[in-house]
Amino acid sequence: MVTNKIHGIIVAFVLLTLIGCGSKPEVIKIGYIGPLSGPSAVLGMDAIQAIEIAANEVNAQGGINGLPIEIIAEDDQYIPAKTLTAYEKLVNVDGVEILLVSTYGGVFTIADRAQEDNVIVIDPLDCNNELAALPENVFCLATETESIGYALADYLLSQGKTRAGVMYSTKDNFMALVSDAFKRKFSQGGGFTKEENFVYTDVDFKTQLLKLNEIKPDAIVFLGHDETGIAMKQARDLGITAQFMATGTVTSPGLQQASHGAAEGTIFAYWEPAADNSLSKEFEAKFVSLVGRPPILPLTTHPAYDSMQVLIKNSLPQSVKRVDRTERVDAIRRGLYSTKRFEGTTGEITMDSDGAVRIKESAFRLENGRPVLI
Repeated sequence: MVTNKIHGIIVAFVLLTLIGCGSKPEVIKIGYIGPLSGPSAVLGMDAIQAIEIAANEVNAQGGINGLPIEIIAEDDQYIPAKTLTAYEKLVNVDGVEILLVSTYGGVFTIADRAQEDNVIVIDPLDCNNELAALPENVFCLATETESIGYALADYLLSQGKTRAGVMYSTKDNFMALVSDAFKRKFSQGGGFTKEENFVYTDVDFKTQLLKLNEIKPDAIVFLGHDETGIAMKQARDLGITAQFMATGTVTSPGLQQASHGAAEGTIFAYWEPAADNSLSKEFEAKFVSLVGRPPILPLTTHPAYDSMQVLIKNSLPQSVKRVDRTERVDAIRRGLYSTKRFEGTTGEITMDSDGAVRIKESAFRLENGRPVLI
């Protein structure tokens, strides 16, 4: 009798599982994980707005085959351990099958899990060879990491400068990659680089700055987030007159406030849409209407919006027809890989065979707190 009861329970559980696997969702859930607070918030706080705009647009038109899109966002403060916690919640509690993740180290933390769980992950902030080498469920549609270092090195060499100091954050491997790209390109042009690193929670950078100043650098490249504003101010307080260089995060209001004016005139790698891109203008008008200001970092918003558009137009229309979850995710994956010459706010989008769309950055100067193309 007990054996029969146990057998019955097992059969019931299997049937319930099969029914669950074969049920068609009533809403398309897309998760977002990124920094919405903390010193790296500039990388996520506008990206989620762009993602919401894309979802609201399609929902206003009746959704995809009648199914609305629901965006569920989690703040990981750009800390990979928190990315994993957010992943567990979104996938195992909310039942999300698609994730957009703006935390570089976090993508690597969850990549293998996402492949095992058959979850699609798209990085709309960073794109490089390391990301492209991750399992086939991981994609990137974003500015190319290496191009940041190349743009800075090319500018410095064009000015006839040959000595540079680099300070990079060890929060994850992203800034080290930028540093490596810079050093490689700079050395090819005859430049010499001295390098120091720091922990993102540091508030005293004088030791590293004094070591870099030993080579009498023509420029100091600051690779980090809002904390680098503190380092810039301390450099000027120490009497260091080298040209400052940085990533696009120098446009962050938090960084500029921390620098007390020292960030002004910084040369930095950046991306902005082409002036004649009508799709970009339409999107930015919607962004201003929603947020009350233009995007602080277009490289965080436009790729995020385009990632959603590629999903909405290339992947989701076929996936929502599938009852089986595995077939749905397979359809999403195929749709992403088949993206060719898709017109977006970032320009023409073609997915490479390694699951990457790489957008190049260029050199800008910070003038009155705003980027100006050099």
